[in-house]
Amino acid sequence: MNAKIDTEQIFKQLKKQNGEKFAQVIRGDRDHDGSLLDIPNIVHILEFAGHDETEARRLRPVLQELYLTKEHSRYWTNKSPLELLDEAGYDAFVVENEQQKNSIKKYYRPGEELCTFHDPFRHEDFFIIHAVKRGADKIKPSKWPQREDEYGTSVISIQIAKTGGFISIKNRYNHTVNNPDATFDNNPDNIIPGLSESLSRYFGVDFSTSMNPLPDNFQIIHDQIVRYNYEVDNIYFGADYYFSGSAITKLASNHQVMMDYLILDTQTRTIISDIKDDTYKVFQEAFEGKSIERTINKADKTTIISTQDGNRAVIKDGKIIELTLPGIEEIGDNFLRRNTTLKSVNVPNVKEIGQNFVSWNEVLSYFNAPRLQKAGKDFLTSNTGLRELNLPEIIRIGQYSLQANYNLELINLPKAIDIGHLPGDQPNLKYFYAPELEEYRLEHFAEHNLEIALMIAKQQLKKKTKEMGQKAIKDTDKMFEEASQRLEQKYEEMRLRQGLPPDDREQE
Repeated sequence: MNAKIDTEQIFKQLKKQNGEKFAQVIRGDRDHDGSLLDIPNIVHILEFAGHDETEARRLRPVLQELYLTKEHSRYWTNKSPLELLDEAGYDAFVVENEQQKNSIKKYYRPGEELCTFHDPFRHEDFFIIHAVKRGADKIKPSKWPQREDEYGTSVISIQIAKTGGFISIKNRYNHTVNNPDATFDNNPDNIIPGLSESLSRYFGVDFSTSMNPLPDNFQIIHDQIVRYNYEVDNIYFGADYYFSGSAITKLASNHQVMMDYLILDTQTRTIISDIKDDTYKVFQEAFEGKSIERTINKADKTTIISTQDGNRAVIKDGKIIELTLPGIEEIGDNFLRRNTTLKSVNVPNVKEIGQNFVSWNEVLSYFNAPRLQKAGKDFLTSNTGLRELNLPEIIRIGQYSLQANYNLELINLPKAIDIGHLPGDQPNLKYFYAPELEEYRLEHFAEHNLEIALMIAKQQLKKKTKEMGQKAIKDTDKMFEEASQRLEQKYEEMRLRQGLPPDDREQE
């Protein structure tokens, strides 16, 4: 006989772990929507599920399906995964080597390639099936991409951890769409009925799936439903854990802090990450080996990390929301490119920034880089929260920068001489100053904003007038010099005709 579950005790544990409102949603109403506190190990199942009550409501049907009903029973079939995918219209194959793993790369647009292609050990850690829809080369991406649209699902990669318990279906758009590693809600039966059971039997591993869609940024890992902030190179990072394909690793809360996909260990004074990108290098320079002060603000549930030399990061739920790095002079490519929560970036001494700097962020409202001289392509792209861009020392900005920054009201670039491409749609722009830019760079920039077009025209006229004036002065100086030389020559000729010796006076 099973012991009766003490739901009051379970509720207290869940409340402490996930917050009171989250726990109340899971408890529910026994007579109305039923309590989920009777699910064995519910506290463990939701250990990394976060604190949001809205997301808890969306988790309820998933939990009910997986743990309280038989609705999650898979379709049974005796067909192999490749046979089923063939019926679904895909040419599919099992990846067994590096060449096969990267053979579908040709179908991906630049900037949308799977991180799978750059991981030489992926096929050793995961069972992988690549599936290409017949005619995929003729399917065009949508102007308004959706994860499950025709293009997004035309080339997919089904990846299952060889240790079991985890499955991911990756999208052709990749990170252009939200939650691209959960295509078809990571349920193979949504591709064709029976595929989940067939995959499990074919590879000899088990994984959980749900017919009810999980909220965005949720994943089923082994026997737990987890909320993650970022997926980088198939590693999932939550507020207080990370998962790299085998077991979930929980951070040591007393001395480790998640900073997006980097872990700051205040005890060892090191930055820990399997992702050794340029963001990692910057954070190493800013925080490693230094005395770290860690402050927890209970009012807004943020953690503040600071060093004696002024570096400072404000973190909420494992994501950076404010960043100050006064000691950094150079930042490489893709710096915090995936971050969606940064509201403030202060880099007062940085002089050069690589490509894809803080792109696709919708909440950034403050950016301070008064000494910045050069920025790579896709600089601050799609930052719809940005109102002002004041870069007094910038000289060059790469192509496709400032795209879709529809709420910019002020752009001040007094020394900029080269910007790869300025977007034409700036409906809220009220002030634009870039007098040194070449005119052809501005051809389409203000075609929908007459006020800015007039402002640019005046700047270009002033520039041309200045150039003409400088040319006139230069021409006058040249004429004066030539005339002076002619007079001196005539003076010497006259002295020679009169039999006088050459004038040895000092020439002015």
